Amino acid sequence: MMNCNQCNTGFEIDDSDKKVYEGLKIPEPTLCPDCRNKRRMAWRNEKTLYKRKCDLCHGDIISIYSPDKTFPVYCTDCFWSDKWNPMEYGSDFDFNRSFFEQFRELMLKVPRLAIVNKQSQNSDYCNYSFANKNCYLTFGNHYEEDSMYGRYSTKNNFCLDYLFTYNSELCYENVFSKNCYSSIYLDHCDGCESCYFSRDLIGCKNCLFCANLNHKEYYILNKPYSKEEYEKQLSDSNFGNYLNFKKAQDFFLGEFSNKFPLRSTYQVNCENCIGDNLNNCKNVRDCFDCTNCEDIAYACQIDETYDSMDMTCMGYDKSEVCYETIGCSGIFNCISCDSCWHDSDLFYCNLCFSTKNSFGCISLQHKENCILNKQYSKEEYKDLKFRIIQHMEKTGEWGNFFSTEISPFAYNETIANEYYPMSEKEVLDNGWEWKKQRDEVLNVSKTIPADRLPDSISEIPNDILNWAIECEKTKRPFKVQKGELSFYRKLKLPIPHFHPDVRFEMRMQRKRPRKLFEAKCNKCGDNINSSFQASNNSQILCEKCYLSEAY
Repeated sequence: MMNCNQCNTGFEIDDSDKKVYEGLKIPEPTLCPDCRNKRRMAWRNEKTLYKRKCDLCHGDIISIYSPDKTFPVYCTDCFWSDKWNPMEYGSDFDFNRSFFEQFRELMLKVPRLAIVNKQSQNSDYCNYSFANKNCYLTFGNHYEEDSMYGRYSTKNNFCLDYLFTYNSELCYENVFSKNCYSSIYLDHCDGCESCYFSRDLIGCKNCLFCANLNHKEYYILNKPYSKEEYEKQLSDSNFGNYLNFKKAQDFFLGEFSNKFPLRSTYQVNCENCIGDNLNNCKNVRDCFDCTNCEDIAYACQIDETYDSMDMTCMGYDKSEVCYETIGCSGIFNCISCDSCWHDSDLFYCNLCFSTKNSFGCISLQHKENCILNKQYSKEEYKDLKFRIIQHMEKTGEWGNFFSTEISPFAYNETIANEYYPMSEKEVLDNGWEWKKQRDEVLNVSKTIPADRLPDSISEIPNDILNWAIECEKTKRPFKVQKGELSFYRKLKLPIPHFHPDVRFEMRMQRKRPRKLFEAKCNKCGDNINSSFQASNNSQILCEKCYLSEAY
């Protein structure tokens, strides 16, 4: 048993871990898996956006880097153009100084990509996004249209306030659901239509407050109703009224959660796996939110990755033999890389694309045999790389991801603060950066407290688009967008009373934690691992008992 150098928690390094470390020729970690993940996450800003100027064309842009950053930031067009050369910023490696110190100096000189938002139309306020159209404040989303306030989702149309949602339309507040239509507040549902405040439904229509049903219609609290009875009950619920909607929301998030058996973990078509929200995986250990992966460990939010360990936010193109990486896609044999795509044999690189055999480089494209953005011959690179690794072994840097101290972001700008929240004092005491956040000044005709909004969506005037609404919880002002108002009216939903950031935090609380707890199956009594922490009222079932219950 090891004790983590950061949080002092004990953690195991088993034989399979040691085999990986020996194969990669890196030392065993001194941080626990959570602290390693936290360190990686402190390098990823997804949703903290700023208005600033491009440092090359001087045009107005949206960026994940605040205007006060000292390094250059280029808009998408300028970054991918041939108007500049990242090799001009190259430097020699100094064996009298640490690697991270020299990498930090390079970071302050090399231009960086303002935001990751490719091939999108009318979707300027989106990040880590690809091929979106008419989207607003969606992050980690791809191939989407007319959607807002989504996260980690793909191929949705006209959806709002959603998380891990796929191929759905006209959906609101759905999490971990797919192939759904005109549905509200669904959790782990598939192929459902006109369903409300429900979880674990497959192929259902017109269901309200239901769980663990398969191809059912006109059910309320898992009891069948006639079409006429169901429609009357739904009409009487009148979810277009804010007080009625909030009552249903509070019931779903509270009392409802213990009314029906809970699946201990979500694993679909998996073999020899430990973790939750796993699909089509094999030999996966201590992993969460992974799809099509094999022989990986200590990873979260991963797609198409093999023979790797300690990764975060990887996917869409196959990656293999990786260690301590975040935000990468289509990479092979890479260690400690951030936001690198379609590369091989990279070490400690950031924002490198279609590059191979490089060490400690930033913003390279189609390069080879480079160190600190300086070009070398194949033989020179091989020799210098070997010597740098020896040097980093002596300084204790080799095998560790980039330190949080040199991250280009403040801790509270990153996803680390979403999964591992810390106070300003705690962050500063660790020697990390904290950034005071200020809301954008809104151009509005008036500001109205949320509790003074008309209760019914039918009473909301078009002029609300010119108002600022004061969040009930934080008092932060926010605006309703034109497409957003159209969505609420179409689904007959009330105007939300909380700022989009608060709504996201509430949605994240619905997500199971990325950890497992020891429990017993409520039906057969077997010992199981569950992503639910057992309570006196919970009915947690092992996979076998859950399937017998649901089918």
